[in-house]
Amino acid sequence: MKNFFRHCKITTFALFLLSAMLTGCSSMPSMETLDFLSDKTPRSCTSNVDVRGRFSIRYKIDGRDESLHGNFDWKQTTDYTVITLLSPLGQSMARIEVTPQLTTFTAPGQAPKSAANAEELIRSELGWTLPVSGLRNWLQGCATDMQNRPFIATPQSRQVITREGWQIDYISWIDGPLMPLPKRIDLIKGGSNAIDVDIHLKLVIDEWQFPKSK
Repeated sequence: MKNFFRHCKITTFALFLLSAMLTGCSSMPSMETLDFLSDKTPRSCTSNVDVRGRFSIRYKIDGRDESLHGNFDWKQTTDYTVITLLSPLGQSMARIEVTPQLTTFTAPGQAPKSAANAEELIRSELGWTLPVSGLRNWLQGCATDMQNRPFIATPQSRQVITREGWQIDYISWIDGPLMPLPKRIDLIKGGSNAIDVDIHLKLVIDEWQFPKSK
């Protein structure tokens, strides 16, 4: 599986520049009224979110520096998350389905693999991990910092180190119907021992959707 991902990253330099570009059009469909901001209560993150964008990652595995880039499609509801990773040309690389009980990882041409721990399963298949549980809120700018305090990102307050040890920097923003929404997010996780993997993940969000609850 890791060889498959190393093969996917071998693209032209022009494709890398294209996927790493931080500008572009953003599609902002109509949103239901969301109680994100109030005078007394900080912004809360909604459970139902669909996000599309691009990713670029640098990571270490077995002492080697590796990199990968492509596109992603993220959909979440209250108790379900599905992430699709795509090559720069739109070919499916992986599909990750997460419920409170189980995570299932599916790659083209391979049987699905399941485990209770999402991050451990993703790490075993990709060589790097994706903090799925945290990203459900981090994508929208909500986090809990190292002192266990709630953090709400804004264009003026954009950096936090989470209680999980991820350093998050909300680099740029776009105007949303009710408030600014993150455009580019940088996430860094430093390895403290040989088991951990150093990761620098960049996400560029091109499209936000907030489906109404059914």
